[in-house]
Amino acid sequence: MEILLGTVCVCLLVILCVLLWKYISLKKNLRRFSQELEKLKDSDYRQPVKVTDFDKDLVELAVKVNEHTDIQRQLGVEYEERKKQLGTIISGISHDFRTPLTASLGYLQMVEKTGQLSDKNAEYLGIAIQKNQYFKELSDEFFELTKIENGGEELSIEEINLSNLLTEAVLEQHSWIAERNISTDFEISDGIVIHADVHCLTRILNNLMSNAQKYTADSFGVALKQDGDRVILCVSNTLADSTSLDIDKVFDSFYRMDARTAGGSGLGLYVVKLLCDRRGWTVGAELNDDVFSVTISI
Repeated sequence: MEILLGTVCVCLLVILCVLLWKYISLKKNLRRFSQELEKLKDSDYRQPVKVTDFDKDLVELAVKVNEHTDIQRQLGVEYEERKKQLGTIISGISHDFRTPLTASLGYLQMVEKTGQLSDKNAEYLGIAIQKNQYFKELSDEFFELTKIENGGEELSIEEINLSNLLTEAVLEQHSWIAERNISTDFEISDGIVIHADVHCLTRILNNLMSNAQKYTADSFGVALKQDGDRVILCVSNTLADSTSLDIDKVFDSFYRMDARTAGGSGLGLYVVKLLCDRRGWTVGAELNDDVFSVTISI
């Protein structure tokens, strides 16, 4: 009886040890599994998930995860290829639009210069020129946007005096500021130099100025300062009706504060965000009372 009891105890101890070993091994493999899954977040990581335990269910799970990962990678590759193809198509269409639009706009302007139209026809012609000009601007924006989204532009990084470039951009706004009697507040520190692509940076500034021109009610401000190792650029303006602005959507493509009356395509701030992200700069928007501001941290 004692021998039988001892044998049972030994068997139970062995079973307990085996179960404990299996439990420890399973925990170890689950930790490894979790670590491998974390690595899969990196699109450049190509190693399959491996397990050291020969547990059938765990091995099968690893196989399914690897199959799923391969499918997702293939879908990602196909998505990028189709995105580039679509971008190429849109770019081609935009380019094809621009040539006849430029020509038709030129002919319309030539007719306008003759001065041989009645007042009513001259009015109609002015509207046609305005609509053609707007359509041409849209096609230009789509063409530029396609190049940006597809990374079709190589950035040429160089030292740029941002203080001077921003001052020039602000001075170019004089006509509409004076015409609409806009109050201004410009605080641009001298001698701030950054490393950037001048074409990319100019586009950012132009889009910010264009956005301010469209929506400024009575006050327009630009500030540039050095804050430690960061450069802070802020463009602000008052809004006639801030209730129609959705601050969470201002950087979305085709968003306009009031689509019924606002001009432009709604791509200005979207392009600003794309270009800033490409350079690793931080861009954000705020609305305080009726003052809308866009801040870029470089």
